[in-house]
Amino acid sequence: MANTTFKGSVRSQNGFEVVSINSSTGAETNKFDIDSSGNLQTDGDITVDDQLLVKDGADIRYTATTGYGPAGLIVGKGGSLSATVDPYTSGLTQLFDLGSRLLYGNTVYAYGRLAATAVTAGKCVTHAAKIAHHFDLTPTAGVAAGETAISVETAGTDITLNQYANGYLYVNDAAGEGQLLRIKSNPAHDHSADPSIVITCYDDLATAITTSSRITLIPDPRSAQIVQAATTTGATLGVTVVDMAASAYGWFAVSGPQAVLTSGTLVVGNHAVPLGAAGAVGPAAGDVIQVIGTVMIVNVTTDYSLINLTGII
Repeated sequence: MANTTFKGSVRSQNGFEVVSINSSTGAETNKFDIDSSGNLQTDGDITVDDQLLVKDGADIRYTATTGYGPAGLIVGKGGSLSATVDPYTSGLTQLFDLGSRLLYGNTVYAYGRLAATAVTAGKCVTHAAKIAHHFDLTPTAGVAAGETAISVETAGTDITLNQYANGYLYVNDAAGEGQLLRIKSNPAHDHSADPSIVITCYDDLATAITTSSRITLIPDPRSAQIVQAATTTGATLGVTVVDMAASAYGWFAVSGPQAVLTSGTLVVGNHAVPLGAAGAVGPAAGDVIQVIGTVMIVNVTTDYSLINLTGII
């Protein structure tokens, strides 16, 4: 068919498709589709001179499905048409999947939620502590490779519906040890009625486990973040960008320049570690503490110094 030029708008009530036709078999392959709701789908790249171009930013999301957990990447402040993207705001309504990344200038942010305590700007945050009764657990029975449902025997403490959704199950000992799977769902669990609970994962076991194996459960690390204590209690996950209310959702700086509370005497060009006052960074005294970045500009203790965050995922 020859090319056709239109002067007015091209309208389609039920969507629009671009297909390729195999010259030998005549088989059609759908390459590009705009559905009736205006959603874009493609089997290949949308390119101009081999570059993916979106004028006003980009919001790339993978919706959770069987075998695959949700993921999100946003380019540019204001880069999403579905919700406001601004690392300098926070709120009590969840707008994006936890762990989604935002690239804005020289800084990368991760979307997360605070626990039930407010945290001011420029403070290091970490994940909640493990629940002892959900740690080093025995599988109810052996589970073959390829399975995604794993029953474990809790040692106490009830579990609420989907408390561990998008968190992790990992095998910490014996057969299958070293495997870490992303959790899809869990039922409400009354330990006193039955210590067994089935954890359903997005990912399947690559190596079988037995009743000699040991299992540990952790919720999504970004689902209940707390200010980093003066004595480190966990891995630093990011730095607050603005004052955030208890249980608020927002963007936490994880890479690039960010002002952070200072504790002690920092040195330009040296490492910064979570140390000293709650939520602060201090000079590295050795390599036994997580290095979260490099000092760019020094301000005095209790002020806020500029840190190039490099050690946070």
